[in-house]
Amino acid sequence: MKRRDVVSGAGVSVLGLATLGTATNVVAQTSSDVSITFDDQATDGTRLTVAEVRTDVEAQFRILDSESTTLAGPISLDAGTATEEYEVDLQPPLTETETVTANLYNSDGQGIAREAARITVSGEPNLAPGIEPTLVEPDPDAGFNYPYFLYAPARRENEQQASILVQPNNSGQTTDDFDVQQRSARHRIEVGTSRTIADRLSVPLLIPVFPRPESEPVDWRHYVHALDRQTMQISDGPLERVDRQLLRMADDARQRLSDQSYPVDDQLMLNGFSAAGNFVDRFTVLHPERVRSVTAGGLNGTAILPLEEADDRTLDFHIGIADVEALTGESVDLDALSETNQLLYMGEDDGNDTIPYDDAWSDEMREIALDVYGEAMVADRFPTCQRAYEQAGADAQFKVYEGAGHSPRVALEDIVEFHQRSLDGEDVSEFGQQLGLRPAFEYTPDQPTVGNETTFDASSTAPGVGAILAYTWELTDDETAAGETITHQFTEPGEYAVTLRAIDDKGRVETTTTTVRVGETETERSQESNNTSTDDQEPNNTSSDGQESSNASTDAGESSEESTAGTTPGFGIGVAVTSIVGAAYARTRMNGDDQ
Repeated sequence: MKRRDVVSGAGVSVLGLATLGTATNVVAQTSSDVSITFDDQATDGTRLTVAEVRTDVEAQFRILDSESTTLAGPISLDAGTATEEYEVDLQPPLTETETVTANLYNSDGQGIAREAARITVSGEPNLAPGIEPTLVEPDPDAGFNYPYFLYAPARRENEQQASILVQPNNSGQTTDDFDVQQRSARHRIEVGTSRTIADRLSVPLLIPVFPRPESEPVDWRHYVHALDRQTMQISDGPLERVDRQLLRMADDARQRLSDQSYPVDDQLMLNGFSAAGNFVDRFTVLHPERVRSVTAGGLNGTAILPLEEADDRTLDFHIGIADVEALTGESVDLDALSETNQLLYMGEDDGNDTIPYDDAWSDEMREIALDVYGEAMVADRFPTCQRAYEQAGADAQFKVYEGAGHSPRVALEDIVEFHQRSLDGEDVSEFGQQLGLRPAFEYTPDQPTVGNETTFDASSTAPGVGAILAYTWELTDDETAAGETITHQFTEPGEYAVTLRAIDDKGRVETTTTTVRVGETETERSQESNNTSTDDQEPNNTSSDGQESSNASTDAGESSEESTAGTTPGFGIGVAVTSIVGAAYARTRMNGDDQ
């Protein structure tokens, strides 16, 4: 959507809604400044104009056809937006005259404004012809031993150059019948989620048709559709280096598109879920220089870690990157990886865990994975992945969708918006969340003294996904407390290691420790200064000694923060559940995971 005339403070923010319903039943508005002006008009079907959109609350804007199919948007609007002459590009284009609606939704997904207009389609749209779903046969001479499907939506001839969207096939079946894989790929390119994404973005779509064999040409332990370690170890035959075969497919598709005056660049946008999510996640780490953006979901909480070791464990592919150079001949380019836009996501209630299965994990890798990632997919493993990226200095956006299971549907709007922003060169950092329970606290005054109250406040603790149930404090060897905010009086000067323990409803228990230096009271300092002056006084040196004593007292009252925050099991320092409350919550969570 392009704005020709911005009247006041229009802005764009990240789409925060998982789904948006139609605005047929518009909720009552207390605001007097939420409105749409949308007039009947004639168009070639590729673009229309909305006369005015105004909103004094944060809102999402969409154009829907008569069957509630999205033709444009959603686009996020800041509170205070007032724009005239919205020019809206339609994808897919309208092919016949019909009534469409312009809609505004609030942050809860409720319709707050709706206006209908009769759109008359006339004349021939100025469109570059697309490509209907087409099977491209294998071409070993071009570097790929298996076929792929290619689709390209019609687009305006003057539209900016785009990137190819790649969706790996994931049939969910281990079989030597290759027709099963081909039918699955054809279904995806005709009516699958990736087809919707390609249409919404107006970009070509490529789906490779790789086998997931039972016995030929390799056995079932090679999870080709997930690009696992066993697959990457294939050194000859038709399945050797399927990651490179995919690159050659993309190069072939780019040439075919160019021959039809449909230019695309050499960057790829990747989308995948479940095994296909693992495929695109791992592929991105291997070839970050070729990936513009990637959206990978349903990852079992086991995104590949951009580290060579953790917890004294060597992290080989596909857990980490220790042996990538030995496997591929090239080391991982962490700088290029950090430049690649990555959205890695899970559903909060996703229970589809591949770790117990031998086709996804060998016994040795399973042991390392559980040790490094942890047990629970969302509560333990996914926050571990985020911390590993932070440790490696590689940027990525991690997100958990509340109330969602093993399905990409809840993330569809974010996926479209994420790739669109990547195409436009816009920032994507607001898509991510801070995962994991990360306790933190502040204390006042910053120079505590004996006998005076010191307030400890844990409200800055990041709960991640979930809710904090309890805070406990260890203030000295024999003094404890509970609560988000507490007060305490220290009875002796010195250094105290104050530990905060946070417990959440996911069964996680994390700690952080800060050294607090407690000084003497003003009275004690004054008495000590006087005693020192009397005992050690020399002629004409009283003032100098008194100043020195005062500085020493001030130094004793300074604080030193040395955070030793605990982490989830399997990465860094594991935190023991030492309290009865914490142990009870952990048992409850484990029982829930087993059901």
